[in-house]
Amino acid sequence: MGLQCAKQKEKKPVKEIEIKQSDSTPQTLSTTKEAIDFVESQSLANVMRTKPVKEYLAEQIAKNQIYVDSCDILAYKIESKSQLILRSYNNYTEKALKIKSKVLEYYRNEYINYINSKNDTPQNRDLIIKETIQLLVETSVILNCLMDKNFDDDTELWWGNDYYCDRIKALALTADTSENIDPITNPILQYLNALKARIIQVIPLLPSQPKSIANSVAITNVHLTQFYKDLKLEFAKDVEEEVNC
Repeated sequence: MGLQCAKQKEKKPVKEIEIKQSDSTPQTLSTTKEAIDFVESQSLANVMRTKPVKEYLAEQIAKNQIYVDSCDILAYKIESKSQLILRSYNNYTEKALKIKSKVLEYYRNEYINYINSKNDTPQNRDLIIKETIQLLVETSVILNCLMDKNFDDDTELWWGNDYYCDRIKALALTADTSENIDPITNPILQYLNALKARIIQVIPLLPSQPKSIANSVAITNVHLTQFYKDLKLEFAKDVEEEVNC
């Protein structure tokens, strides 16, 4: 369900999964940078699109030694995807930006407050940490999938259906009342709600951190404005060339 998030981990038997790994998939990664590069790679996104085995990503996180100290790096990488998402404009751009924004909102607010509070049992704390780092890895891969203009949500939506079901059941204290029925954004947003519910049980009143969220929205708006400006200029250029012809 989760993954190991301590810098020293006890080796345990790894459950075998019925997929053949791509030759391009790294077998062992020795540094955080290599691990993050692996998470960010399009090859991992392609593997998840073609072989959506539920345990695969969690096993890759453990095998490639992606630990809790990678959280801030992953969050920064996700934040920096705004411009790339907009310049890879397709039918999924709006959904990608929504997922990115909601995940970072959870990480910068609920999760950081939770970690700083230290008001929980070691067992529950370890669970939240493991689930959060896996969420950040999944978000990065999801965004890479959605930016690909060849992504087919009918056949390649690996995070849909029951991908999060068992993890939501382990986390959620109340049923999710979200009215969001979009098949692309709904699964991960429901999972976010479950994480929040588990944290709110420990810290009912969370101090707000509007600055980070405001910055995130502002950055997205700047990129969005520039994107449409570039689009208009490109359109005007095409029209001018047509007229001159």
